[in-house]
Amino acid sequence: MLKDENLKSKEKDASNDRERLVNSSKNNNEENGNKNDEDKIIDEIIDEKIKDKELPEDDDSVKSEEAEEELKKEKLENQNKQNDDFNGSTVEIVQPINLKSKNLGFTRTLLLALFAAMIGTGAQFGYALGVMNAPSELIKNDMNEIYIKRYNSTISAYNQDILYSTAISVIALGGVLGGLLATPLSDRFGRKTGLLLNNIPAVIGSILMVISKFIASFEAFIVGRILIGFSAGFGATVGPIYINEIAPLRVRGSFGACFQLFMAAAVLLAQVLGLDIILGRQHLWHYLFVVPIIFSILQCTLLVFTHETPKFLLQRKRRGAAARALRWFRRENNLDDVEAEIHEMEADFHNIQTNKIKISIRDLWLKPLLRKCFLILAMTHVAQHFTGSFVIFFFGDIILTRANLKMEYASYAMLSCGITYLAVAISLVFILDKVGRRSLYLYGLVGMAAATCVIGITILKSRNIPLYHMIFLEIFAMMTHVGFCAMGPGSIPWLLSTEMFFQSERAYASAVAIIVNWLSMFCIIMTFVPLFHAVGAFLFLAYGTMSCGFWLLVFIFVPETRRKTPERVQILVDKGTVYKAKHQK
Repeated sequence: MLKDENLKSKEKDASNDRERLVNSSKNNNEENGNKNDEDKIIDEIIDEKIKDKELPEDDDSVKSEEAEEELKKEKLENQNKQNDDFNGSTVEIVQPINLKSKNLGFTRTLLLALFAAMIGTGAQFGYALGVMNAPSELIKNDMNEIYIKRYNSTISAYNQDILYSTAISVIALGGVLGGLLATPLSDRFGRKTGLLLNNIPAVIGSILMVISKFIASFEAFIVGRILIGFSAGFGATVGPIYINEIAPLRVRGSFGACFQLFMAAAVLLAQVLGLDIILGRQHLWHYLFVVPIIFSILQCTLLVFTHETPKFLLQRKRRGAAARALRWFRRENNLDDVEAEIHEMEADFHNIQTNKIKISIRDLWLKPLLRKCFLILAMTHVAQHFTGSFVIFFFGDIILTRANLKMEYASYAMLSCGITYLAVAISLVFILDKVGRRSLYLYGLVGMAAATCVIGITILKSRNIPLYHMIFLEIFAMMTHVGFCAMGPGSIPWLLSTEMFFQSERAYASAVAIIVNWLSMFCIIMTFVPLFHAVGAFLFLAYGTMSCGFWLLVFIFVPETRRKTPERVQILVDKGTVYKAKHQK
């Protein structure tokens, strides 16, 4: 009797699943309707490679493929009893989550560790991006005074802008060095220790920028900016690693989006503190750079109460410490659940040791498939900056004053951009795992292209149309640009490095991608002022044109990575089926 009821229940579930699959494919032709062609191509290639034993194994792909095969077999058995037409369905089935244990969700200790990691990484990064805009004129005035004291002459407005651009852009040089050293240092000393050590350059750099006004040295300010960049680059690598290794699978996507959330919140904080009613005054602006010291103190204090990541402790063969750390993060009293998760981590390490293919950084270029994947990843990072994404945060006041808005009002207008950035970052925490990465990137580029063109047009027309028309339109365009940037190009490239590459390849791919990203930022920041002086509003029309060009490249070459193993993603890239699978009949 019970068996009959169970069988009927399973048949009913299978019938409901089929209805959901059919409705889903009808409602979303772009993603699910085209997915059959794409998955058929992938499955055919996988079958061929399995026969020839050409397919490299990876710890992530092996595990996910085994689970997927078991689920497919069970699904097909139920479906065979109801309707043979669904035997060949290629829609991916997500493994159900076991909710019996509390260790799969948020806990107070987990949130404490998340806040401790992000306040000194994501917040430091965001504050460094946003703090220079509001006091830009104040900083240039002090640089001019220092120049007069040294050389008994004033510095031209153009040279002031160049010197100011240099002070902003050198953060990227520090970021390159910090990003390169982050992985080896955190692998040697640990994630938690790496985060603690990262506060040293942050504090020293902040002190140099604060005292630069008192010692009349813009060189000290620039050196401090480089050190802050090192801390930002280091933290942008180690921070996400730390939270990824402590987060349960169920909330890992949300935790990953928290880096950009803290970054957006810090950008807004920097804009608020830079207002003339707070610290945006000639005798107070240097105190803006005390805030990173506060971030560092908070992080060091809170990290004392947290643990090293269990995965790193297992790598160091400290199984007992790993179990204690995992129990602390999960607040789990059931030792069997802790032991089961430890066994799962150990199985992952075993797969890495037995299946990992050893590669070097040269293989990213020498191996054709890795070269294709890396060029796609690098292109998404270049597009992040060459579409003018961070120009708004660094030079927003200059852009608005070019449209005849007074400087004292420009800082208040920039608050709208910070609020927009934060709102989109919050929404990403909830939707990132539900929407395709490729779609977000494409929509983001479309919005940015339109917004940059509107910004350029408003600057051109600001002298012929009443001021308030153009100013409100330009502010709205800047808000739109920032929002679409946060939605796609500002966040997606950081996810692709983990979803396009096997675990044995990720460290090298991520490291080189970080270099590409920071160098792209350096090029855009250093060239903005001279180009803006030379061509004016046409620079934004150029950014809009480049956004259209990058949209075409992303549309043709970038695969959808959501809910796909690196194996499947690389097959799409290798066979050139990213575009073809969606348009063949």
